[in-house]
Amino acid sequence: MTNLLFMAVMYSSEELLNKSKSDLIKKYGPIKAEGHVYDFSFTNYYEPEMGKNLKKKFIIFEKEATKEELADVKFFITEIEKKYSNNTGRTVNIDPGYLSETELQLATFKEKSFKEKIHEKVWVHKVLEFNGDEIKQFFHTFADYKDKKNQEFILKNKPK
Repeated sequence: MTNLLFMAVMYSSEELLNKSKSDLIKKYGPIKAEGHVYDFSFTNYYEPEMGKNLKKKFIIFEKEATKEELADVKFFITEIEKKYSNNTGRTVNIDPGYLSETELQLATFKEKSFKEKIHEKVWVHKVLEFNGDEIKQFFHTFADYKDKKNQEFILKNKPK
């Protein structure tokens, strides 16, 4: 089964998006598909660190990634986030994961009972599950992953 490298990039300026994408492409190669840009207004959790009027988009790479490889990806992503940080913290937030025919999983440093540990400091979090074109959401699925337009993009680009 194919697992494509997936990134959810939240940012405070177009310039930061472009710089982050450039870093990601240098490391992981060509992009297969990019989702639409949307206002990240689902929560104000990130505002103290990143400011207001945040944008977000999903990016799917041609590169394949195993669940175990997501730990290394998460550590690399953290370096990109630090590179563009300022005195209040991050200006870009990147959630790496993989997209397969049956699921979308994201890597995180936050432990929870519903997450699977893949490294001493990294867990994976199943955000969506697929049965063909049917999507299963969970109580812990983030609000923007429940958005119809985002789900259409994910379904359209998941491996067959």
